[in-house]
Amino acid sequence: MLCFNLTQYRCHPAISAIANDLFYEGNLLNGISETERSPLLEWLPTLCFYNVKGLEQIERDNSFHNVAEAAFTLKLIQSLIASGIASPMIGVITLYKSQMYKLCHLLSAVDFDHPNIKSVQVSTVDAFQGAEKEIIILSCVRTRQVGFIDSEKRMNVALTRGRRHLLIVGNLVCLRKNRLWGRVIQHCEGNENGLQHASQCEPHLNKLLKDYFEKQAEEKRSKKTEKEKSKDKCHSQKDII
Repeated sequence: MLCFNLTQYRCHPAISAIANDLFYEGNLLNGISETERSPLLEWLPTLCFYNVKGLEQIERDNSFHNVAEAAFTLKLIQSLIASGIASPMIGVITLYKSQMYKLCHLLSAVDFDHPNIKSVQVSTVDAFQGAEKEIIILSCVRTRQVGFIDSEKRMNVALTRGRRHLLIVGNLVCLRKNRLWGRVIQHCEGNENGLQHASQCEPHLNKLLKDYFEKQAEEKRSKKTEKEKSKDKCHSQKDII
């Protein structure tokens, strides 16, 4: 039992409050203010649980993945980058290697006109220990039972890597049944827009991506037009000579 205070200087107070409640018995103090960890985007909550109705699948090595969660996580990453977030500011943590490989494959294969999307760090919890990012997306994967993802040490690491935003992607029905994850979800619900259903927020993400692609297409057309004008000018000058 802790009988002394600890001070954390990484997370937004709403994020550190989860660890304080679950693991530090109220002894964790904040050396950082909400103002110093203000949101990077107007539409992005500081703390949010995104409920995805997916299905866990097990691989031969007994590691799990969740296709629906991976697809939603990819869309979330694309939307962040389309909104102007630099990819080194985003980190994706998953509790299963199979999900990590699934996400890495999606990022490398996606048809998204932004070279840096492939540099988004995707790691397991263990590999992320000691690291931090402005935005952390945490993919929980499991839908039937929690499994080892309620390991207190792993949960503590996973929940405290984000400086400004912690976005949890998981199955609400499954995780709410667990003692620790149920309390995590309660914290999310206590924050503005802290509990969202993927199916309800996807139209907004789709609109962000649509606007981004249209802007990219317009910029390409403008560049092409300028190039053609430049060529025509060169030809005209040659004719004069």
